[in-house]
Amino acid sequence: MDEGRVRVLAFDRPEKLNAMSVDTAVALTRALRSAASDRALGAVVLTGVGGNFSAGGDVRSILDTIADTDGFAEDGLMSAFHDVLTEIWSSRLPVVAAVSGVAYGAAFNLAMACDLVICSTDARFCQVFVRRGVIPDVGAAYLLPRLIGARRAKDLMLRAPVVGAERALEIGLVNEVSGDAQSTLARAVELAAEIAEYDDFVIAMTKKAVNTSSDGSLQGALALESALQTAALRRSGATSGFAEFGVPQSPPEPDRPSVLPADHE
Repeated sequence: MDEGRVRVLAFDRPEKLNAMSVDTAVALTRALRSAASDRALGAVVLTGVGGNFSAGGDVRSILDTIADTDGFAEDGLMSAFHDVLTEIWSSRLPVVAAVSGVAYGAAFNLAMACDLVICSTDARFCQVFVRRGVIPDVGAAYLLPRLIGARRAKDLMLRAPVVGAERALEIGLVNEVSGDAQSTLARAVELAAEIAEYDDFVIAMTKKAVNTSSDGSLQGALALESALQTAALRRSGATSGFAEFGVPQSPPEPDRPSVLPADHE
């Protein structure tokens, strides 16, 4: 759905707390590329339906990918999620995340790749990876130290605490806290529309300048991450960690914004 020069994209698997399969990641990458190619657009808002942003990677999808270990890092889940992250990071369009409910694991890190993050008072962020027996991925080791410093980033990744909205604002994970899910989405669209009023080239170059201002590269960090995660996922502890990981029940679904193309699973 477009609101003026703002395109709203939403994770649409509320029955699974919007957990992301490989198909979800591929669909989101395509949707982001389509938005960037549309010169009528000036910004994107990324959100989730059903009162949650996303619970992260879909456990079933990940386990199925682990079973097919040949070329995992290049052709499987890692590359699909890296494509999404890279698209958000390098898009000419500013991307504003509207986060409510859970933003766990990969979803946490996709939100961190966005240019602005607005969250609801019930938002909960967690680098859940170590609880599942795997390393933090989808750019965590690159993004979090840039945002909040190395020590706080390590605290979130090594202990996997659940971070509420006010703490997220305090440490710099989000820009604003804005009421419930509906008001959070409205505020994100408002900010995206404000940015979209400026010159597209100036906005794109400003985003690029900031994103390339630190030493090291996202692609280098992602290449290392793929190698380490492939090794971690091939260990038996990862499979048992996923199998034991529980997901809470989905809350009632609110009126839906624009949604991503449905998964084909």
